[in-house]
Amino acid sequence: MPKKEDKNPFIDMFQNFGKSMQIPAPDVSSMMDYHRRNFQALQSAAQKSTSSAQTAALKQREALEQTLADISETFKNSAKDADPSAMMSSQMDLAKRTFDATVTTTTEMADIVRQGNEEAMDLLKERVLKSVDELSGTKKKK
Repeated sequence: MPKKEDKNPFIDMFQNFGKSMQIPAPDVSSMMDYHRRNFQALQSAAQKSTSSAQTAALKQREALEQTLADISETFKNSAKDADPSAMMSSQMDLAKRTFDATVTTTTEMADIVRQGNEEAMDLLKERVLKSVDELSGTKKKK
């Protein structure tokens, strides 16, 4: 721990210079509040993005489970049929249903992610606009 007599004259010179110039001290509390609001906006946007990604992953899992159930059911039914034509028809029907489900699920997942990203960006945009208002209000006060 430095002693009082170990003061740095260089630092003292700058402190005295600031006092003599009558430079106003920054309002640390206001600065902290400002940055806290910025951080909260970033956190909210990240939560929104994470939530939409989780919803999309859940949707993907449900689609996969349904597809696997359809495949299993088709193979059970086709094993009962001795007719190769019926088996081929059943497999073609499965392929069509799987393709349609894939297109539908992919579209839904893209919509979920797009909407989540739009909402996250709206949160950030709103904070930026408020931030600009806060900064311009600070300048007007001075």
